[in-house]
Amino acid sequence: MSGRVWNLRLPLPDWPAVTVESAYGGGETMLRIEGRDVLCAQDRDDLRRGVSADLDGRTLRMKLDEDGAGGALHVEIDGIPAVDESSLSPRASRTAWRHALLVAAASLAGFIASYLYLERAYATDSVWSLKMAYHMAGWHLVLTLVLAPAVILFGRIGIRFVQGTAALFFAIHLGIAISNALDPASLHHGGAIALWNAVSGLFFLAAVPYGNVAWRDMDPVLALKAELTR
Repeated sequence: MSGRVWNLRLPLPDWPAVTVESAYGGGETMLRIEGRDVLCAQDRDDLRRGVSADLDGRTLRMKLDEDGAGGALHVEIDGIPAVDESSLSPRASRTAWRHALLVAAASLAGFIASYLYLERAYATDSVWSLKMAYHMAGWHLVLTLVLAPAVILFGRIGIRFVQGTAALFFAIHLGIAISNALDPASLHHGGAIALWNAVSGLFFLAAVPYGNVAWRDMDPVLALKAELTR
């Protein structure tokens, strides 16, 4: 079956995941709880009338209300509506803030390396070092303005985006660190630039696995439970 999909949470203990999938053209609509087929509407007319099933002594009901644009699907148990996952907005957890701080620290180290490139450019009259200073500063300004806010504002989606970006910039900073470490000892600030690029890369590297911790703590069900206990 392929068509529109709704992801909901049913108001039962542990808020089990509900997936409702409808076929194109008004065909069968299937409701699954944690992957198990529980309730089925054979066609659109069936769904308009509403279908129900017994679930451990409780009444599970699914109905399509076509008032308004596109209609609205209602799923409820004993008259209590299910919650649409897309409506859940978890507050940033402590681990999410730490994840944001990791990528901010990585950019701070990158800014230091950029400043050292700038000093090298003026000391050695190197156009290439000046370009590196501006290039590195520009990228880290963008990363500072994008990565940390992405974690805090966009939750799990932002965390996954940051993890992928952090892995890429770890590889970039590793290459720059190795390049400077292998340069002649007489090269201005070569060792310090290598060090701060390595530090930046290590912060980016730490942000990749730690993002999994933050991702788990930004569980929408935890947010739902927190909302209900306020």
